[in-house]
Amino acid sequence: MPARSRSHAGGPLDRRGVAAVDFALVAPALLLLLVGFFELALLFTGNVLLQAGASNAARAGILGSSPPGVSREQLIRLTVGEATGSLLDPARLEIDTLVYPSFDSIGRPETWIDLDGNGRHDPLEPFQDANGNGKWDADMGRTGAGGASEVVLYRISYDWRPIVPMVGALVPGGTLTLRTSLAVRNEPFEAAP
Repeated sequence: MPARSRSHAGGPLDRRGVAAVDFALVAPALLLLLVGFFELALLFTGNVLLQAGASNAARAGILGSSPPGVSREQLIRLTVGEATGSLLDPARLEIDTLVYPSFDSIGRPETWIDLDGNGRHDPLEPFQDANGNGKWDADMGRTGAGGASEVVLYRISYDWRPIVPMVGALVPGGTLTLRTSLAVRNEPFEAAP
C-alpha cells in the first residue's frame, strides 16, 4: 500500500484543486502574452502593407500618367488604399509626396546666406526659395508627384490603434504610428499637353 502524504496535523494532505489554482494564477499572464502576440502580428502585417502601398504608389506615380479624370495625386492615394487592404483604414492614411532635383537633396534645407554666422536661418537672411512657397523651409522638397526625371519621396504614415482593448490600454496615447518612405526617380516621360 502506497504511503500517504501527511499534513502537519497528521491527517491526509488533500491535493484536489491544485491544478485549478495554478491555472488561475498563470492564465491571465498567458492570455496577455497570446493576445500580445496576436496584436504584434497584426502590427507587423500593417507595416508590411504600408510598405507595399508605398512601393505600389511609386510604381503608379513614376510613369507620369493616370486614367482619364484622375489626377496623379489621386491615383497615388487610391493605389496606397488598395495595397493596404481592409486592415488599414484608407481615410486615416497620411500620404506625403515631396519633389527634389536629386537624391542627395532629400531632407536638405533651402540654401541661405548666414549673415550673422549662427548656423541657422534667421528671418531677414536671404535664401533661395527652392520649393516656391515664398518662405524658407528646413526641407527644400516641394509638394507634388514631380515631373519628368525628378526625384519623388513618398512618405506614408498611419496611426495604428490596437484592435485588442487590453493591448490598447498598455500603449501610451492609445496609438502607435507606422511610417514608411521610399524615394524614386520619375521616368523621363513627356509632359501632358
